[in-house]
Amino acid sequence: MRSQPDDVVAVQLLAILNDADAPEGDQLDAAMDLEDHSGAWFEQEIFKILRREQFASVLAQHCAESLAGIWARQGRIDQGFFPELRRTALDEVLGILGARAPHLIPRDQREPEHPDEGL
Repeated sequence: MRSQPDDVVAVQLLAILNDADAPEGDQLDAAMDLEDHSGAWFEQEIFKILRREQFASVLAQHCAESLAGIWARQGRIDQGFFPELRRTALDEVLGILGARAPHLIPRDQREPEHPDEGL
């Protein structure tokens, strides 16, 4: 993991998201743009934001959507962080992965394939 990320735009987006004085609209826009970037350091910063937002705010929802997009694009999830997801953030991640990369959803989080069977 690099100590100095070279993705200047990603660093700027994270700076907006971590600036308590940044307008909410700017933060939401930044959160939606996260998906276009990646890197282990970057995901760790998104995890911090989701935890800070307790996985439930509108900002957390947008960050989770972008995180799921990153994972779908890269064809993997962070196995260590995924179990922490809950509330709105988990719903967003499951929705995006379900649409774009359902094979990445852990088995215990998958919907039954045939929910009416056995009735």
